Amino acid sequence: MDSHSKACSKKIVDELCDYLGYDFASPMCKELHDHVQNCPECQKYIDSVKMTVKVCKNLNEETPCPENVKKNLLERIKNRK
Repeated sequence: MDSHSKACSKKIVDELCDYLGYDFASPMCKELHDHVQNCPECQKYIDSVKMTVKVCKNLNEETPCPENVKKNLLERIKNRK
């Protein structure tokens, strides 16, 4: 696992521990960190969640209207008045 994946996994586990009300240094959180860092299935799951978030963010990404289309549309609106 590369350093970026480890950092991302640590952040996710830290957020989970915080949400559950556990201290980051608690035995449960340490065990969870160790498990996630060494479990290929957990890594695949985390990667799939990251990919899902990335795809969802890109769905609402604005695409600028080309200038020629904007100009043509404005001309048509002006001509309708």
